[in-house]
Amino acid sequence: MKQLLVAAITTLIFFNVSAEQNTVKVNYDFRYRYEYTDDESKGTKRRQNRIRVRLGAEYKPTEKLEIKIRLATAEENSTSANQTLGHDFSLSDIGMDQFYIDYAIDQNSKLVIGKQSNPFFRSNKSQVIFDGDFNPEGMVYQFKKGMYFSTLGVFSYDKKSSESVSIDGFQIGLSNSFNNTTSFKVALAQYKFDKIKGRPASEITWNGKIFGNPIDANGNYLNNFNITNISAEIKATIGTRSIPTLFFIDMVNNKDAEDHERGFQAGIRLNFNQLWKVTYLYKDVEKNAVFGALVDSTFGGGGAGHKGHQMIISYPLSKKVILDFSWFDNKKKMEIDYQKALLDFKYKF
Repeated sequence: MKQLLVAAITTLIFFNVSAEQNTVKVNYDFRYRYEYTDDESKGTKRRQNRIRVRLGAEYKPTEKLEIKIRLATAEENSTSANQTLGHDFSLSDIGMDQFYIDYAIDQNSKLVIGKQSNPFFRSNKSQVIFDGDFNPEGMVYQFKKGMYFSTLGVFSYDKKSSESVSIDGFQIGLSNSFNNTTSFKVALAQYKFDKIKGRPASEITWNGKIFGNPIDANGNYLNNFNITNISAEIKATIGTRSIPTLFFIDMVNNKDAEDHERGFQAGIRLNFNQLWKVTYLYKDVEKNAVFGALVDSTFGGGGAGHKGHQMIISYPLSKKVILDFSWFDNKKKMEIDYQKALLDFKYKF
């Protein structure tokens, strides 16, 4: 089935490109990652080489309708398209990363249906609630007019049992500029994850693991997740050299939990000489604050209940090639020392 799918997509791409110029747009990106991890709870240091490859196409048959599809390297995972190298030279998997239609209802609103990129605004692409590689499946309505915007999404997360888990999200926001160098964006959102409390992870998560959320003596989740989220960012220039700067903050509160229900992330991003980009953030997300199976899969080893620092240094070698270095100094489960270093070589076309 995967081979037939790849062949069909490739045929579609090349046929349309040759028949009608600019009808189909093809995009792809490649990332090689060297990963070093020092986890005090495991007593050993781990080094890995990982790759991520994604191939996408966008087809626009009319002015209002777009069809988008993207394939990606895949191991069974809701929050990552990484492939770890070193499996006896065996074949790597490829899967459907995105496949959706985007229909413009009018100049201010649109409807998106299918497996799609995360439609909600997240300050500095925050991963407090959703990992950056999370691609939800469902239906989204978006509205934008002037400085106001909103998003309503209904997603199906799990169908392993008769009681399937759904994720509903609603976000409203405001975006405006004070002048050519200063602007802001702020949004309030509510995300509801239902039918999780009282069930084991084997019925909920993609691999049957808990990812940091509390469970009872029988291994069942103690809480549902009804998360209030405030995201905000301010773009400005600072210093005598007028350095482009982004200040960002992201806060969450789970109304369905009685304790350890809060989390936040705050940080700053600086662009030096239009080349060097440095980002620093501090994150503290308690174990009941978010649904751990879908959050950042790197910070603290993944899941909920971690805190600590993160720094990213980016340097573009060319318009298409970027070198990133990331350093994590975290407290896993709020008390275990956890350090991680990532060196990423990224190419995007």
